[in-house]
Amino acid sequence: MSKRILVVDNEQRSREIIAHFLREAEYDVGEADDGVSAIQMLAKNKYDLMICDVVMPQLGAFDVISYMKSRSLSTSVILITGHPDLLARRGLGHLPHFAKPFNMYDLLRMVEKLLSA
Repeated sequence: MSKRILVVDNEQRSREIIAHFLREAEYDVGEADDGVSAIQMLAKNKYDLMICDVVMPQLGAFDVISYMKSRSLSTSVILITGHPDLLARRGLGHLPHFAKPFNMYDLLRMVEKLLSA
């Protein structure tokens, strides 16, 4: 059974490119266009990994991560952002993350590393 990944990004093109790339690598991929949709999907489905944009309208990655912690979800997280300074300010610089734009093969290597652990 393939690993399930949730890709969360309000930028449709970015989300679609990441999701397509991961599907080509034979992962089962769900997509959410904002933090609200991500939380709804996490409440209904189990995901092994979430790739989430940090800054989005309404709820961003920090809100989704707080939800996941409150529910003790074991979903791994990779953050993607155009604002890497936010991670350090929020004390989340230790989480795997990529600054936009990033190399898709680097992302895939990180996905494989986290899902094989």
